[in-house]
Amino acid sequence: MKTKFNIVIPVLLLPSLILGQKQLKQEQVFEDYTILKNIITQGHPSLYEYTTKSQWDSLFAKYEGKKLKTIENNTDLYKGITELTDHIRDGHLIVMRPQLDAIPHLFPLWLKIINGRLYTDTDDFGIPVGSEIISIDGINGTVIRKSLLKYAPSDGFNTTKKERQIEREFGILHFYEFGAKSTYLVEYKTPSYQLITKTIKSQSFESIGRRFNKRNSHFAKNTLRKKEPYLYFVDSLNTAVLTLNTFTLEVVKFQSAVKAIFKEIKRKKCENLIIDIRQNEGGYPLNAINTFSYVARIPFKQRSSSEVVTAVLPEKRYGQNLVNGYTYETFFKKYYEHAEKKENKWRLTKDENEPFMIPNKKRFNGKVYVLIGGKTFSAGSSFALFCKNEGITLVGEETGGGYYTQTGGYPVIYTLPNSKIKILIPFVKINRFVNDKTVKKGSGILPDKEVRLAVQDLIQGRDGQLHYILELLKKK
Repeated sequence: MKTKFNIVIPVLLLPSLILGQKQLKQEQVFEDYTILKNIITQGHPSLYEYTTKSQWDSLFAKYEGKKLKTIENNTDLYKGITELTDHIRDGHLIVMRPQLDAIPHLFPLWLKIINGRLYTDTDDFGIPVGSEIISIDGINGTVIRKSLLKYAPSDGFNTTKKERQIEREFGILHFYEFGAKSTYLVEYKTPSYQLITKTIKSQSFESIGRRFNKRNSHFAKNTLRKKEPYLYFVDSLNTAVLTLNTFTLEVVKFQSAVKAIFKEIKRKKCENLIIDIRQNEGGYPLNAINTFSYVARIPFKQRSSSEVVTAVLPEKRYGQNLVNGYTYETFFKKYYEHAEKKENKWRLTKDENEPFMIPNKKRFNGKVYVLIGGKTFSAGSSFALFCKNEGITLVGEETGGGYYTQTGGYPVIYTLPNSKIKILIPFVKINRFVNDKTVKKGSGILPDKEVRLAVQDLIQGRDGQLHYILELLKKK
């Protein structure tokens, strides 16, 4: 099945995401909840991947017995839904934030999560960059991090993707969890170990957004906003560094750019290539496949099978189709109607992209290293797994995309009729092709060499992960 469609969900503090609140009657809450329950129980392909049916029965019973009765508006329902859908452990299932009555002023600090702790990513408000946030309004920083994890979807039990999203959305997520405040009492420990308590004022999301590029972390200053494939050279090490922040660009344009890049790498006679996909949240699978063909030594695979659990789209009247040229039913008929059926699952083993998964005749023949991270997801994590399967060295942190499985195929946006909450739900599960089957279930693609951001790297604005590879090459 060729999957050229792509969904991009904005994650920064955008006005369209945080305007207008809606009060709900109990019968309206129950109707929206029932619709959501029908959708996921009838159609989600990975509902029981990490949570058993008996566990789901218990979760539903608890939700219906207690939680529903406490919900009074769409904000409450949003929080409740995220708690529930977090048990699916699907990074492609996105509960979009509802509208609020007014744009709230938010907690203003840009933060970075390192080893489960919160650190300042700028030196705003007189707080030195790299200071650890001990507490906000008396709530411990590690407790705050844990309470926000449910708002950030991720594949399996991975938390690196969750943490990267929390960093980008901390202000609005803190608001949803703890409410709006005019000031915050912040206790922090400076890099010189001074313990200080300071009151800081909340700010508008526009003001906070304008300071996004002031973050000290590496990507804020360098390649974060580059959408096109970006190449530069470290001549002293005869090394090329290729940054691929996305696979979403139009296929012909993207592949033309990649072809030109590898031609330039060959012209420069580079011995080493570093491919950076730490910011790559996915896109078109063909772009990932085509790029990997330039470093592959042997034919490769991206999946062992794909599957769906329904022949008809549940609660269709509330769904918005996102796949051009198909309804869900025509999609099912073309790809899965005659596929193997077992235990109410239709499984397809054919991969229409397989003819493209061979080494490119003009492939790079030198040493390759690949940088991965929590934002590496979907087609980005597929690329990382291609590398893992072929023994190409991965450096960084665990990817946000799952090792054994992912969803993402045939996404539909549902709008719940009373709360108007929108939910992006995929209906196809991918069983990835893997060589190493000893990896723990629920993991992302693991690096061969784990290198996490250190506090000192944050303070210095240094890319410690890239630095690790460059130092390795210097020693050779």
